[in-house]
Amino acid sequence: MAYNVLKGVVEGSVDQHGDQEIGGVKIFKNTISASVFYDTDAESPCATMKDVALTELKGAIPGAVITCAGPLSAQANHDLIFKEGVLSTRDIHARHFAGSGDGLVNLKAENLIGKVKAENISFGLGIKDIRGTLQVHVGPGNIINDEGLGISLSPASGLSIKSNHLVVDASKTSEINTGGQNLSDQDLLLVTDTSRGTLHNTTLGNLCDNYINLKIPQPAGSINEIQLKGRAGFSSSSKLTYDDSRNTLKVEGKICTSNMKIEQTLRCEGAVIGAIKTITQEAYEVEEQDYTILCNSLDSPITVTLPPACNHTGRILNIKKANQNKYSIRSFPVAIYVQEGTIDINDKIVMKMNYSSRTLQSDGKNWWVIGTKGT
Repeated sequence: MAYNVLKGVVEGSVDQHGDQEIGGVKIFKNTISASVFYDTDAESPCATMKDVALTELKGAIPGAVITCAGPLSAQANHDLIFKEGVLSTRDIHARHFAGSGDGLVNLKAENLIGKVKAENISFGLGIKDIRGTLQVHVGPGNIINDEGLGISLSPASGLSIKSNHLVVDASKTSEINTGGQNLSDQDLLLVTDTSRGTLHNTTLGNLCDNYINLKIPQPAGSINEIQLKGRAGFSSSSKLTYDDSRNTLKVEGKICTSNMKIEQTLRCEGAVIGAIKTITQEAYEVEEQDYTILCNSLDSPITVTLPPACNHTGRILNIKKANQNKYSIRSFPVAIYVQEGTIDINDKIVMKMNYSSRTLQSDGKNWWVIGTKGT
């Protein structure tokens, strides 16, 4: 290094007047001043104190970004590192970012200030950008209203929303007979196959032919035979028929009934058989099935009490005083008595002669003698 000095005593100044080479080590005991020090190796003037930017560097962290710590002082920050093209720090506060934003992770929406335009968001199918706002792309059958995305239901679709669920609702359909239409074999029904857990359709014709007809009892026998309940379905008999062309019921057997009402004509082309019984007790009340009563009064008198005429309109009774011992002409009388109404004009009639008889009939109020024999 070369110093420009003055000849004579040097008290503290070094000027650039006259070049002089000083060899060895020059020790200045007092402060010296110079306008310029020149570095001959670097071939440039040396910086003076006023030209030095830093006099202190705090920390020695590799890759740390140096920041100002005060006048002529700097520091290397351990939490602000630039290494291999990556700037690492804990927090960043900035007014504006420019660039692609590649590599940003864990960006939570609630931590963003302001709105992110739709054009800056990558979204998939079903979402679209409408003037910078994300909007659901409405497809067939969907609607958007104030409540959000919904399903567009036809008024007669048979579907409804109940408790936020899509359900089948039969009330949301029109009646089948609208406009004169009605059911046909080709109409469809929905059926759940429980064995497979799947939903299928079937026609009304198939439902009727292959299910209902197999479940319900089928007619038995030939035409006109009346149907009877059998063990597993219907049964019939050729001896019980009804011919609707002649309005004729034909029974080849017995008819057992407690009551029978003939409104017009009763025509009998065979035998008429009525109930007949013999009594010996002193007091006897006529029973429901009685028709002819034989009173054997050989040992004691007999009183026969008729039923109320009001409950037996049209009923006919035959009562005969019968003595079964043909060798004895002696017998006790038989009295016929009624509590309600009269027998003709009396409440009692008496038969004294053996084999006397009376035929009585009720008109619904009283009993009348319509046939008599003996006294």
